[in-house]
Amino acid sequence: MSAAPQFVHVLDDTTQDKLWQWAQTNYGLHGSWQTLWLNGLALGRLNGQWQAQIEKDWQGKWEMRSDGMHLCVDNWLSLGDALQHMAHDWKQLGILHGWRDERFDVCYQDSILFTLERAAFRPLGLMSKAVHLNGFTFKDGEWQLWIGRRSEHKAVDPNKLDNLVGGGVSCGEDITATILRESEEEAGLSPHHLQHLKLQNQLHSLRSVSRGLHNEILYIFDTVLSSDVVPENQDGEVAGFELMKINQVIEAMLSDVMMNDAQLVILDAFERYGLMNPQHDLSKWLKSIKANG
Repeated sequence: MSAAPQFVHVLDDTTQDKLWQWAQTNYGLHGSWQTLWLNGLALGRLNGQWQAQIEKDWQGKWEMRSDGMHLCVDNWLSLGDALQHMAHDWKQLGILHGWRDERFDVCYQDSILFTLERAAFRPLGLMSKAVHLNGFTFKDGEWQLWIGRRSEHKAVDPNKLDNLVGGGVSCGEDITATILRESEEEAGLSPHHLQHLKLQNQLHSLRSVSRGLHNEILYIFDTVLSSDVVPENQDGEVAGFELMKINQVIEAMLSDVMMNDAQLVILDAFERYGLMNPQHDLSKWLKSIKANG
């Protein structure tokens, strides 16, 4: 068996056109957004709701300029503490949902500036990081994908179809450690099962959501699992897994039953493994949102 999936047929033009329409509808900055400047760095984006909320609740210095909203505090540690305090107040007021008691790093280039509760990232439009794992298996003469279904108790996209593994990168944790931990917790996969695990790509996912702006770097891994390996959730975050043929995955994508970023991650795999016409606008767009580094 090949260590990487191999496909000989390209998706038909109609299917690629529909998937491209989906991407155009769901990704990019739609509507009005203000840049959020923190101590002079453009780190986030705000819609009107959260801009007004900050104007009301921010305890430090701020001003509106032609280029966006500026918040200034003496140092990064103090700024992080002030944002955390404001976010906690929002939680107490019932306007910030999905609180996890888990912090993400706020970074600029390669430097970590401060940490903040992950639920506050979307309201502030701050960039987060997440890992995703495409799980391929060769069975019944064709390559198939393991697809998870998110638990009904998930704060984001409950019951939606998902990648084999996916999760946010917590503060202080590197990408490899995150994917190995999430693989064990979500799918019961040990490093022994992930012998061909490899970082394949990085995409910038940017899209408006009900809580604000989803602004995230997706670190995409692929693995090939033996046909006798069956993923089994360990942490209660996944309701179950299904091994799907490519046509079934496409049908799910076009039926709006899959988590947006999971669908994006699978489309990236389709593009890399030759299932798309490289001259199609969808393929060109996927290349255009590749993140550097």
